[in-house]
Amino acid sequence: MKSKRPAPQQGTLMLIGGAEDKFEQKVILRMFVQLSGGPRARLSILPSASENHDSGAIYQQIFSELGARIVRVLPLFNHEEADLPDVAKELASSTGIFMTGGDQSKIVRILHGTRALSAIEAAYARGAVIAGTSAGAAALSDPMIASGGRGSLARSGMAKIAQGLGLTRSLLIDQHFHQRERLGRLIAAVISFPQMLGVGVDEDTAAVVNDGQLSVIGRGTVTLIDTSQVRSVNLGTTPDRSPLAFANLRLHTLVHGGRFDLQRRQVIFKE
Repeated sequence: MKSKRPAPQQGTLMLIGGAEDKFEQKVILRMFVQLSGGPRARLSILPSASENHDSGAIYQQIFSELGARIVRVLPLFNHEEADLPDVAKELASSTGIFMTGGDQSKIVRILHGTRALSAIEAAYARGAVIAGTSAGAAALSDPMIASGGRGSLARSGMAKIAQGLGLTRSLLIDQHFHQRERLGRLIAAVISFPQMLGVGVDEDTAAVVNDGQLSVIGRGTVTLIDTSQVRSVNLGTTPDRSPLAFANLRLHTLVHGGRFDLQRRQVIFKE
């Protein structure tokens, strides 16, 4: 699951927990447009994770109404479509790229090893905003959480880990976090990758990652799990589905306006 290429560092990631407001204030979607350039924004929407081929249309309408200059849906639903030169050109010139929800394994299968993914990386490296909601958020990391059980108790084998897109290799992302009781699986996942920071994002909430900081917008919480100092049992010898024993886990909960220093792994408190 390890990639030979370093993750791009220059742009902004928006990790959206799913079920974001599309009909009232649209705080998160409005922020995406603003960060992507507002009236100068050139946006590409990828509905690849979805089984509904029309899922990008509602975002196209919203982003256009919010003032983006150009908004295009790129219906990439197989590997061949994602490897087309014209698709790569459109993505590379985008100031914002938005990945819809659905199945994170599906979007990775479609994009991995294609010109489209290389173009997304290039756009991000030049400063573009890469946003994903629900499965689109989970897919941005490498490794990624592909699926898993629910509940607050961390158990062996609770999280299925797979190769992700690799826009970040320092954050391990889960979504619909409290709504679907995913604390246990995120703990179980990040214990296996202590160099990564677990990021659990609630619905109608986003973690915005830029310039070494993570900031929170929206109605819910972002849960950060730091296992860099954890002492735990050997995961390889723990029976499957058995509770995990561990100590020294650090857990942070942030709400709208909260900020976190990703380098120091510390909450930034207001003075």
